[in-house]
Amino acid sequence: MKFLTRKTAAKQAPASPRPAQGRGQGQGHGPARWKQAQKDIDALRRRVAAVEQELQEARQLNRRLAEIVDVVAEVLLPAEQRDEERLRAILAKYDESL
Repeated sequence: MKFLTRKTAAKQAPASPRPAQGRGQGQGHGPARWKQAQKDIDALRRRVAAVEQELQEARQLNRRLAEIVDVVAEVLLPAEQRDEERLRAILAKYDESL
């Protein structure tokens, strides 16, 4: 007959499963938590839509700025180096976009 000490008994005994953290009843799972999660998702969707709109505005402003830089760069060239046809085309394009 084999005698078990506390140490050998602890080694041989199966470990009791511990409940996972945050699971089970009373741990915040339920309709209220799902409603809050849905509110958070809706708020994030609105925020993403606003950021996408702002990004589109920033792209348009960057394009406008690039056009203005082209005009200014062409105007600042000395007269003998300036391409008058290109300058007229750039100015016409800029006027159309206003």
